[in-house]
Amino acid sequence: MRSLFAAACLLWTLPAWGESLTVRVQESATIELAGATAAYTTNPVVADVSIVSPGVLSVIGNSSGKTQLVVVIGGRPQLFVITVAAPIAPLLARPEPGAPQVRYEGRYSSASTRTQNTIDVVSTNESRRSQVHILHIHDLRAEAGQPRDVLASIFYRYTTPGLDLTLLDAIVDVSPVTVRNAQLRGLHLRNGALEVHGGYASPTLYDSFFLPTERRWAGGVGYDIESGQTRWTPSVYGFFSAPDGTYARRGVVAAIAAEHVRGDELLARIDVGMSRSIAAAGELRYRSPRGQVRALFSFKPDDFPTLGLSEIAGTHGELDAAHHTARRLTLSSHGSFDRIELSGQTQSFSAGSVGLQYALSSRVTLNAGVDASEVRTQQAHIRTAGLPLGVSYEAAGFGASASYRLLHNSEASRRGDALRLNAHTSRGRFSANAWAERQRQAPTLDLIFGAAPGLELALLRLGISVHDPEDVAHALRDNPALIDLGYITGVNLDLTPRRLQAGVSLAWMERGSRGNHLRFLALYGRDDGIRTTRENLLSSLTWSRRVLAATDLYASVSWWRTTLNALPADGLAVDVGVKQQFSGMPAFLQRNGTIEGVVFLDPRMSGVRDAEAMTLAGIVVTLDGNRVTRTDSHGNYKFADVSPGPHRVAAQLPPSPRAFFTTPSQIEARVPAHVDFGLVWAAARIDGRLLSDSGQGLAGVIFTATAAGVPPSTTTSDSNGNFVLAVSPGPYRVSLAAASLPAGYSTPGETGEREIVVQSSEPQSLTFEVQAMRSVSGRAAGASEVRIGADAATPERTVPVDAAGNFVFRSMPAGTLILTARQGSRTLSTSVTLPDEPMILRDVMLTELAIAESQPPTARSKRPAPTAAVPVFASAGAYVVQAGAFRDKRNATSLLGGLRKAGEQAFALAQNGLMVVFAGPFSSRRAAVVASKRLERAGFEGFVTRR
Repeated sequence: MRSLFAAACLLWTLPAWGESLTVRVQESATIELAGATAAYTTNPVVADVSIVSPGVLSVIGNSSGKTQLVVVIGGRPQLFVITVAAPIAPLLARPEPGAPQVRYEGRYSSASTRTQNTIDVVSTNESRRSQVHILHIHDLRAEAGQPRDVLASIFYRYTTPGLDLTLLDAIVDVSPVTVRNAQLRGLHLRNGALEVHGGYASPTLYDSFFLPTERRWAGGVGYDIESGQTRWTPSVYGFFSAPDGTYARRGVVAAIAAEHVRGDELLARIDVGMSRSIAAAGELRYRSPRGQVRALFSFKPDDFPTLGLSEIAGTHGELDAAHHTARRLTLSSHGSFDRIELSGQTQSFSAGSVGLQYALSSRVTLNAGVDASEVRTQQAHIRTAGLPLGVSYEAAGFGASASYRLLHNSEASRRGDALRLNAHTSRGRFSANAWAERQRQAPTLDLIFGAAPGLELALLRLGISVHDPEDVAHALRDNPALIDLGYITGVNLDLTPRRLQAGVSLAWMERGSRGNHLRFLALYGRDDGIRTTRENLLSSLTWSRRVLAATDLYASVSWWRTTLNALPADGLAVDVGVKQQFSGMPAFLQRNGTIEGVVFLDPRMSGVRDAEAMTLAGIVVTLDGNRVTRTDSHGNYKFADVSPGPHRVAAQLPPSPRAFFTTPSQIEARVPAHVDFGLVWAAARIDGRLLSDSGQGLAGVIFTATAAGVPPSTTTSDSNGNFVLAVSPGPYRVSLAAASLPAGYSTPGETGEREIVVQSSEPQSLTFEVQAMRSVSGRAAGASEVRIGADAATPERTVPVDAAGNFVFRSMPAGTLILTARQGSRTLSTSVTLPDEPMILRDVMLTELAIAESQPPTARSKRPAPTAAVPVFASAGAYVVQAGAFRDKRNATSLLGGLRKAGEQAFALAQNGLMVVFAGPFSSRRAAVVASKRLERAGFEGFVTRR
């Protein structure tokens, strides 16, 4: 019930405008919102939500209608509008090409004693898609004069990238001043910029009620004209029916619409229609990083031509705005106005609110604001003002809120108030939401229902009940067909001294495609009026589960009781349903069809035929190994009258010249099918690879093979540096385009070209090498030169040091290199590691590595004799034992002394900010292993490594 779940304080506790999402009954949709910690809907009768994983929400439609989704992100609640559409034409999974997909859904409702059967058949082939849809309703208790069987929805739709053709039913939404969101049964065409619709309004299916309507004929044409970011759409529509007692009006409307879009930031649209009078509508949406604004308006005179089913004459305006004025403060506002003719009376509804939201912390938020509303009819006039205050707490998996609203209305002798408490939680598969609200001296507005017994109850089950001016405006705007058909006949205004409302919803949703989904909902409402007391109680339990790979079951049971002045009226409804999807139609329902295609020459070896591809004649194609045909002069082949089911289509290579397929030579297909085969003549081939000096393959480099008298052949290296050039036999010059090399690579000397002779029987291989530019520069103050190499004993290169102590090495290889220099009697050293890729290493500093040898203990009065600096490498050798690495140089000195005391030769190196201590070096790994075991027995740990 809207009154039970649409909290009055929601207008001021949240930004009034948010994103919208549409799902269908018993369908689900996924929303990804980073940082979402909690979510709930204000009306679980319409839709449920659960958090399936961090930041991922699943919304499930329960019944037709609208509700609001509250999502807590970063401690701040955000509002979304959820619309649940009736299951008229459910979307199907995209079928495999050529294989029709069939979906059946059957439902039974004990409340309406009707069965509902839906069949959809979808066929997809390349870019074409066709769909047949039938919705059949069978009334088990049809009264005299009423149809027992009705096709509530039926259509055939054919779509391609530039064409959309629908026969029979389609939802037409052209413009608010012509046809808006109305279902027409007839012909519907959109071909590029041209749009055509014609037919009559079909019967209306509303919840479990089938509402028959007199045929209302309409038709028109429109044409889109693109001009930059603006689209102009002139159109002409005629309305040819006006049944008595309805809002339908005959006439012809000339309209023009202009729509301007600028990314996701701005959308502006204006519609103007001209007939015997003028109608207009507009929409503006603007979004910035700090806020958003949405404005809507429409005006349609009573005599303006219209279908009357999807809109009613009158004036409507709506403005929503939200602005983040500071990091923790949000300002939101909302205003709306509606003026309509209902049951021959002019009635107006207006409402407005301003709200402030301040985040005390990431979890606690304070709310305050002011709101006002007014309702005017010929019998009554009531004004209401409210001052709300509230606080909310949101954490991961739990949230709670409390709000108090002070009320004053013109019909009450004293002030009223409203108190609301809410709590929700989610833990794994389980989620719950509970709330309670008490109102005193609150205005009550109820719709008057007529014509169909039980319609009011059905609307209550859908959440359509009204207790404030905005509820009335929404009900009338969202359900104009019920007004036009005479089911909603007026509005009553009353004052309720006391109202109690409460509800709880529980959900258990197992993960996985075959998990059980259970939902329980209980609602309670009591209005203590001046002359009457009304009490409502509604409970519902819903279960759904996928029992087989493509079979879903659904069941629900609902019980309700309405008590008016101590007179109860109970009701019980049971709904059951099954949904089945078939991958392909049964063979006995299919007709024989055709398998056809083209055989083409594919010199690019892409496997895809383009508009310029050359076709091949005389190629043999077989079907199931027993039917044989050849391609005609245009490369086409065709097998007609092919039975349903899978078939194997195969093409054969010609006897000469030598060729190979670029597509699979055998393909399994179902009728109807279009299967193409591509092949290419076998040519001479040059295999090559591009490597860097460190042996890494380079991608994206262009190679060209040139020869006299033939066009050049060009290709690009792949991610491993490999490339292939398909050429005719003969001598070629293969060159590398230096401009295509990645930054930091160059071709050394004349290695960018190769001369080669190729033959068709023997692929030739080439290897190109490029140099990665690596350099090392730094300072070695006081040194005359710096050496760099794999070790200090066998330096590879030496460069001088300038007066400022600077040095630079260029064109260096990849790997770990050691830099050493002499500064008087001291040795400076460091190590650097250069990657396989290009690199410029600057500001390398050489540090002193002079570590004193440990001396035997002597008398305290004697000083140890000074020792000379220890050289970095004591002797040559390929292996060492690493015994430790320290940030504190004193720890390295201590370990060196211990190793030497144990009789081992030891040294230290500065590497990456650490002082690394080694024993050795040793001429072989075996000698290093023997030394590591000897050290282990002496109490030292170490491991063998290459020097």
